[in-house]
Amino acid sequence: MKHPLKALIAGLFCATIIVAQEPDSKPATPGDDIWTAARKGDLTALQQHIDAGIDIEVRDEKHKSTPLHHAAYFGQLETVKWLVEKGAGMNARNNDGSTPLDAAYARMESDEFDSDARKAKREVGEYLDSIGAEKNEDIWFGLLCCFSCPALFVFGILYAVFTKPKPEEIPTPSKPIMVTTSPQIAGKKVVRTIGLVRGNTIRARHLGRDIMAGLRNLVGGEVNEYGKLLAESREQALDRMLAQADELGANAVIGLQFQTSVVMEGAAEMMAFGTAVVVEDV
Repeated sequence: MKHPLKALIAGLFCATIIVAQEPDSKPATPGDDIWTAARKGDLTALQQHIDAGIDIEVRDEKHKSTPLHHAAYFGQLETVKWLVEKGAGMNARNNDGSTPLDAAYARMESDEFDSDARKAKREVGEYLDSIGAEKNEDIWFGLLCCFSCPALFVFGILYAVFTKPKPEEIPTPSKPIMVTTSPQIAGKKVVRTIGLVRGNTIRARHLGRDIMAGLRNLVGGEVNEYGKLLAESREQALDRMLAQADELGANAVIGLQFQTSVVMEGAAEMMAFGTAVVVEDV
């Protein structure tokens, strides 16, 4: 009676040991989801997800991004390489049309990442670029950029041609007006000071003159093209000043000066100003 009881106890003990040592046929379930594991660079957890039957291309709910998007965004280079080797799509696009390469370079200058994180993201971007990953490039945006610049250039030329002001007819003074740069005129005396008179014009360079002036700059010598432009500007500013002096009843302008200023690149203002007076013979 004692021997069968001992045999039963020994059998139960052996069965308990065997059951305890039998491996679990189900894979371990990681605590984090597959996207969090990719962000953290946890390769063990990623492998457990894959062993559990999770698709490596599974999308998250918010942005429809793959684990490769998440790993690239947080600069997990080893995780990115591991996912690519496992067959993750390096050109997969999320809701925004962004690829993992776009995710690697996204928000590089934001406060979310420090200098080490930015360096890691850059390394991920360089790696993905080296294996032929694509970026989100909108073909329509590219075509728009290609055709809009020439179109704007042509439109600008046409606008400048059709809106070019007609030559202004400067009114001729009704009487001769003496002009001098000195504060007085020999043989005359100032009997009445009227005040400041001025005339100005703004001239822009001409494309043809620019080309000729550029060629002249290669061989040296006087740049006649710009010289003629400045002479015309001075004469127009002077005519406008004399017209204003005539309207005020002056017969002379003393203290004449010219002044130039740059209004914008390729355009400058020429101004003539002086003091309108009435003079008589001494």
